[in-house]
Order: sequence, then C-alpha cells, then structure tokens
Amino acid sequence: MSISGAAFIMMNTTDTSDLDVLFKADFPEDLVKNHRIATRFIREDIDASVTDIGLLSHGKHFPVHLIDITSKGVLIESDKKLKVGQTLTLTLQFKSGKAFVIKAKVVRIAAESDKQYGIKFDRYNNELGDHLLDTQTKLVFK
Repeated sequence: MSISGAAFIMMNTTDTSDLDVLFKADFPEDLVKNHRIATRFIREDIDASVTDIGLLSHGKHFPVHLIDITSKGVLIESDKKLKVGQTLTLTLQFKSGKAFVIKAKVVRIAAESDKQYGIKFDRYNNELGDHLLDTQTKLVFK
C-alpha cells in the first residue's frame, strides 16, 4: 500500500490507553497471525532480572540472560523454570544506569530450548523503545 492510500490516525503519544486495550486483547487463535512489527534488538549492554509476582513465590528475584528485546517484550534464557501464563516483573538495567521495571507475562516456551521464554510486557513501552533506538550502537542480524 502506498503512503497516499494509507489511513493515518493522529494520537497523543503520551496516552497509550487506546493501544493498551488492543495490546491486551485476547483474540481466538484462528484469527491471529503473528506479524511482528516491533524491531528486535540484540543487546549486550542490558542486565535483566525477573521477580516472580505469583501468590506463592514471595517475590523471588533472579537474573536471566537477555537474548533479544523489543518495545513489546523479550526473549530470555533462565535456569529457573517458568510457566506459560506466569506473571512477573522484569527489570532491565542498562550499563548507562537507566533502568526499566516492567510488569509482564510468560507467553511461550521456545521449541528449541526449554530454558528460553517469550515474555510479553503488559503494555506497550514507548519510552523503552525510544531508549533502545537512541542507544543502539551496533547492528546484529540473526
């Protein structure tokens, strides 16, 4: 589709509540196609850790290996077992000192490794997306 044929919607970029409704929507599997529109970043300057916020976990906090990241979620590797549907808090600490604490949910276990987990943020994080773009220093393709 050309730009002239596209429809544009003007929105307040600081109020993402409308996007949050779509982001949290639970559509039937047969209607959903996985078209990734977020840019994946592979970063070595971010330390990641998880705090389990389940009822019986008592806030267990542990480091994880960050494989890739977008403004919508991350792919991590962890020796600790996680379950699909498990809610948690993800802490992303940049070497620059900037930190993001994000509520999230485990949405999948990778087929190639039972230690890799897809984690979806509970809402779009534009500030994180902007920071990732602003601080990206080298391109890595996988």
